[in-house]
Amino acid sequence: MTEATEESTRVETYFTDESRMFPALVDGKVPTERFLQASKTIADFVAHFGVAFKPVQTDILGNVEKVRRKYLQDPEAMKYIQDLVDIDLNDHDGKFGYATEGLLWLKRGLEFMLNFLRLLVEGYRENKAKTENMTPALKQAYTNSLKRHHNFIAKQLFNVVVHAAPYRRVLLKAAAYEHEGMEDTVISEIESHLDNFAQNVNAIVEYYYEKNLETRP
Repeated sequence: MTEATEESTRVETYFTDESRMFPALVDGKVPTERFLQASKTIADFVAHFGVAFKPVQTDILGNVEKVRRKYLQDPEAMKYIQDLVDIDLNDHDGKFGYATEGLLWLKRGLEFMLNFLRLLVEGYRENKAKTENMTPALKQAYTNSLKRHHNFIAKQLFNVVVHAAPYRRVLLKAAAYEHEGMEDTVISEIESHLDNFAQNVNAIVEYYYEKNLETRP
């Protein structure tokens, strides 16, 4: 089989499209447009978890929109997320504006999803059978990220929602557009994008610490 034929017969998955993935940093800065598009992609991926996770998807999309509205006021000046934060703070006398507050919760949601995807990949590599039930990984990811920011009611709601998570095989099949036998491929594609995902999230987390917009745990 020729290289061209192999390329033409390649089965597309949700993670095949590179334009959906998080961008490489530019001198330590996060490119705003690509970051927002990738964040929307994560929200769309959450849709594969089922209707119980709709609030999670809606929350991410809502915060993406808050940041995007600010960005579109002057895309060139806010080409990078760090510049957008600076401008939004300046516009609100050093306090949170709708964009910086939206980004705060967006990056928290992304921290949760980054944690989950890492645990999913690591668990799959170590013992595939143990990751069929994704609830433990979701709970651990929540503990590592969002839990400390939520009140009692939000924590209880998450505890209910997490038990409605689909089995791993269902999620990965959905990510492969219902093609059979694609689990290894989807896991490998997710794994290949985790570094850029982490670099984007960590850069924003550190910038919020630097600007005293959030305290370290």
